[in-house]
Amino acid sequence: MARRDMTRSREYLENEADANRHISYVDAVAGVLALAVWILYLTRVFEIPDYFFPAVTIMFPLFALVLFVPLALLKTKAIYHPAYKYFILFSFLAVVASMNVAIPKHGVLFWPFAVIMANHYYRPTVGRVVYAVTVVAMLVCLYLGLLFGEFDENLYGAHIVIGSRNTLAERLDYLRRLAKQGDNRYVKVFVYYYLPRATILSLIFLVSQLLNRRTYDLLDREIRIHGEQERATAELGVAKSIQLNALPRETFVTDRVSILGELRPARLVGGDLYDYRSIDENHVAVLIGDVAGKGVPAAMFMMRTIASFRDFATPGKSPSTILSEVNASLVQGNEQSMFVTAFLAILDTRDGRMAYANAGHNPPLIGSGVDYRYLECDSGFVLGCAEETFLSDEETVLAPGQRLVLYTDGVTEAQNGSGDLYGERRLLDLVRAMERDSLVKLHRDAKESIAFFVEGAPQSDDIAFVTLEYHPEGVDCREKTFLGKKQELPAMLNFLDSFAADHRFPAEFASDLHDAVEGLLAAIVERGFGNKAGKILMCLRHDGNGKEFILTLADEGKEFDPFGEEGGASLLPIKEFVDGYAYDRINGKNVLTLWKKVLPSAE
Repeated sequence: MARRDMTRSREYLENEADANRHISYVDAVAGVLALAVWILYLTRVFEIPDYFFPAVTIMFPLFALVLFVPLALLKTKAIYHPAYKYFILFSFLAVVASMNVAIPKHGVLFWPFAVIMANHYYRPTVGRVVYAVTVVAMLVCLYLGLLFGEFDENLYGAHIVIGSRNTLAERLDYLRRLAKQGDNRYVKVFVYYYLPRATILSLIFLVSQLLNRRTYDLLDREIRIHGEQERATAELGVAKSIQLNALPRETFVTDRVSILGELRPARLVGGDLYDYRSIDENHVAVLIGDVAGKGVPAAMFMMRTIASFRDFATPGKSPSTILSEVNASLVQGNEQSMFVTAFLAILDTRDGRMAYANAGHNPPLIGSGVDYRYLECDSGFVLGCAEETFLSDEETVLAPGQRLVLYTDGVTEAQNGSGDLYGERRLLDLVRAMERDSLVKLHRDAKESIAFFVEGAPQSDDIAFVTLEYHPEGVDCREKTFLGKKQELPAMLNFLDSFAADHRFPAEFASDLHDAVEGLLAAIVERGFGNKAGKILMCLRHDGNGKEFILTLADEGKEFDPFGEEGGASLLPIKEFVDGYAYDRINGKNVLTLWKKVLPSAE
């Protein structure tokens, strides 16, 4: 930022306003001092001429009042006005000037304070203006003090003593008689009284200007660095958005499979990754990985890994073949010797057979209910370091209702303040305690469990978490995306009603479901979106074998848990209707899952 523009910067204005606040308190102290001097005049402790006494009795209370005005303006926008600093500095100078006129012997001591106070603004121009006004005002006030102020032998000399109750004519006559005797007090006041004090004031000013310039340059540099940091942070924010958008952010749902993934970088960007996609109509691939390191380099290598995986994940290839091809792509141009661990599984949705290969990654969990275990797999070799990967394909079978839980070491290696690790055992116990709960609740409980364990310690590593559930036969899943607008509510409810009709839900159940979901959707649209645009994904699932209806809503609105405190009494129908629910904020979206037991109508 150019120096000439600095005074318009937000940081400079904040600094100037802060200086205004502090000097306002100094003005208030000066106001108290002015009142104290005024009282000393009233009690005749300070002796001034009678002809000046009425002016003093009016002037000092008036100045004191002016000096208290800044206190009343502290919480207003006035302190940000460019002229405000001159108001509080010159009001202080006015009091100093009046004191120097009335009591020259003591008032002269206060002149340097205004010059010193100007340093708070880190702007040399302010200091120069205050200095110029001060040196001129000090000279004028010294000569006025000769005529109106308390008697000071330094000004008049010790030839004769005159009282404070003489007239102005007598004082002028006295000064003329001294001049005739060769003692010109006008000249001597300038040479012996003003010049030494003006010289000292000038030295203070020069030192202040040097400090002022140095501080000004430091502030200018700080503003420029801060601006660069803000731009860098903004760019990292864009990079984070690009990185997250490169990952699948929707729940993957078919009649046979549900997949939910989430990434939580330790910094704005990170090196953990995941992906899931259909390779063909019968096979689904799930990938999770962890780039060594953090920050921008890891994020860039992560993006290369994702892009390579999508290029090579084509039908007919085994997991080890795909990972080997990804490795060959990553090795090229990898002068920094970065590497990534990865686990890739390919599920045949027809029979649950799952082929997988591991490239140095943490083994996933597999199971259902309370029966979970870590999947046995070769550790393999990481990707990106060497031409050969030495990976092998392995196979297992997912039974209907079983899940696969994949994660990065940011989960198991999360540390608390004592340096203890979250560990694989805690993660195993967590998923075993889930029983039949939804994938959304599993993600939420995992985050809450880790947060409780670390006890407020900062996240030490990136965290990626992916869960896959293999559905039993006879499950019907349908999903559709709508705009988050009130006008879309009829279309959303028609989608729900059609699903209920196709599965021949009992009329009373279908009616209650319609009314309950209508209130829920209206609340999400109103409180989550307002006037902002966004989308709502509706996923309807009916498990004919388990006789259960499941509704999942994923919306892009602001964070809103309908079943939390902000839901309120208006959502009581849906709360009373469902058998259970799970809510979490995942990948910047509200994800809500509801389930309800239902019996189909008789033929």
